[in-house]
Amino acid sequence: MNSRNSLRLLSLVAVLSLTGCIQDSASYVFPEKEHAITLVRNQTLFWEDTVDIELIAIRLPDCNDGIKVEDVPQDGKLTLYRAPDDYPEPIFILQTGKRLYAVSTQSCQVQLFKEAPADLGEKLGEFYEKDGKFQFVADKKAG
Repeated sequence: MNSRNSLRLLSLVAVLSLTGCIQDSASYVFPEKEHAITLVRNQTLFWEDTVDIELIAIRLPDCNDGIKVEDVPQDGKLTLYRAPDDYPEPIFILQTGKRLYAVSTQSCQVQLFKEAPADLGEKLGEFYEKDGKFQFVADKKAG
């Protein structure tokens, strides 16, 4: 194989390694508009069946912070709940599999629950890929 063919093969492998990778986002936007919970999906290797999620609490212009949630099934659904009023501040709960995260746009904090709360609250909807696009799909019963 000559150097020209090697270069073509290397270019093809580089392009194929990027094919199928994912980087997209979806948001639950509050009625107040400047508040949102945004999930950014990232998959760097096309053969993986999991993605990493950046879970971000947003309250503009003061708050834009979050954490990385690793190894989320690519075809999985992430469920968002409005937690009961039992907490010191209004929070939302994001569930992915058995992991639960508390999200507050008031204090701009996102953290993993050490133990699952007894009551997750009102289900608002789910984040998942629908019609080829990652999006938040509101629960029909959510008010």
